[in-house]
Amino acid sequence: MIDTLTERLLVSEALVVPSGFTAGATTVEPAEPGRVPGFVESAFSPLIKAVVDRCLADVTGGETFGEEGARTGLVLATLFGDTVTADLGSKLLTSGRVANPLLFYQSVPTTILGVVARDYAITGPTTCVALRGDLRGEALDLVDMILDDGMDQVLLIGIDLATESRPLSAHAQLTDAGPHTDAVRVDTAVAFLIRRADSSPGTEPAAVAPVADQHLADFGSLAGLVQLYFTVRAERAAAAAGAVAVNVGSALGERELRLLLREP
Repeated sequence: MIDTLTERLLVSEALVVPSGFTAGATTVEPAEPGRVPGFVESAFSPLIKAVVDRCLADVTGGETFGEEGARTGLVLATLFGDTVTADLGSKLLTSGRVANPLLFYQSVPTTILGVVARDYAITGPTTCVALRGDLRGEALDLVDMILDDGMDQVLLIGIDLATESRPLSAHAQLTDAGPHTDAVRVDTAVAFLIRRADSSPGTEPAAVAPVADQHLADFGSLAGLVQLYFTVRAERAAAAAGAVAVNVGSALGERELRLLLREP
């Protein structure tokens, strides 16, 4: 049962899959993220930088947010985090070799968000969360709370890397869980820039984004966010887009989040 309705403006969105991917009738063109100075070995940070740059390209024109940066929040949502860096660091540790400080994986998410914040002059709150299951509901719920807390806009980034057996086995042991079914099978990053839409009159949604479908199984924990991206892109292409409805929920209850695709 839906308790409340929230409306926000979805300004822009982006999806980066380096290897390319076909989901049903939809083909994702491959994108090759560039290197980010100060980060090594893993695709985690380059993927984040690439998807943010693509998401904000038409919003900022490659420049900073300026004064808007102080009213902008950053949210990074992931299931496993940077598994490549964690795996390499742990192998060095168990072998007795000196660890490379660049492989201190706990610092990677906040450090790459620091790079993003620097490049776009974002000085609002920064939040990194590791969530279980499909990330979409809780990630959008967190974005909604940050907007309610006074921010004008939030840049949401969802990311996970294709996870091999060793990190999966370690995760299962640490969490006392069985085989993990939410691991992604292809490196994926997706981003959304979401703003407040306080003056909206209550737009009826043109489309409802399902959590995921069978064609998106390889996106694992990101399937819901990738599904949202595909739904939004289809609505924008139709040139008559009004809003896309998403059901989100937390301990505070279930509600419908309507993402407006044009200014109210």
